[in-house]
Amino acid sequence: MSGMDTPALLEKARHQMKVGRYDDAIAVYDKVLEIESTNTEALENKGKCYYYLGRHEAALACYDKALAIDNTLITCWFEKGYTLRKIRRYEEAITSFDAALKIDPDYAFAIANKAYCLNELGRYEEAVALFDKILIASPMNIRAMTGKGIALREMGKNEEALIFFNKAIDLNSINAFVWYNKAIALRNLGRTHEADECMRIVNFPRGSLSAVTNHVGREH
Repeated sequence: MSGMDTPALLEKARHQMKVGRYDDAIAVYDKVLEIESTNTEALENKGKCYYYLGRHEAALACYDKALAIDNTLITCWFEKGYTLRKIRRYEEAITSFDAALKIDPDYAFAIANKAYCLNELGRYEEAVALFDKILIASPMNIRAMTGKGIALREMGKNEEALIFFNKAIDLNSINAFVWYNKAIALRNLGRTHEADECMRIVNFPRGSLSAVTNHVGREH
C-alpha cells in the first residue's frame, strides 16, 4: 500500500468491506489514520467493520472518536445507536438516535430503531407514536406494522394488534417473526387453536399453505 494516497486507501478499504474482508479493511483504515488521524470516514467505517466482526466495544470507541471530531455526523450517531441497541443498552441507544434526529427529524432509520428500543423498555405509547410517524410516510413498512402490533399487544390491545399483524402478513405471508407475535396475541385472547396454527407456520413457513391461505386468526 506504499505510495497510495488517502482517497485510494479509502476506496481500497471500502472494497474490502464490500466483500466481507473486515480485518483487511481495518488494516487499511488504520493506514489512513496514520496519515490523517482525524479522518472521520475512516473512523466510522472502521467502527462498522468492528461491528460486523462482533467487536461492539471497539466499534463504539471508533464512533466516539469520529463524533468527538465532528458531532454532526448523522450516520455515525445512527451506527452508534444501532450498536448499542444490539447489545441491549437501550437508553444509551435512544440518546444516540435522538442526536441523529436532532440533525434530521425525519431520519427514518433512527425513528424506527428508537421505537424498537422504546418497545424493549416497555414505553409502548411512545413507541406507537413513532411507528405511526413511519407508517404515515411509508404505509407498507412491515417492520413498523409489526413493531406497532407488538406495542399494542403489550398494552393489552390484542384485537388492535391483530389488525397490524394481519396487514404485515398480507405483505409477506411467510414472515415467521410476524406469525410468532400474532400467535401471542391470539393466545392472549384465548384463541389457542388459531395460535397453534400460527406457530405451525413459524416452524414450517412454507409448509402450512392452507393456514396462510386462510389467514389464521383474521376476522372475516
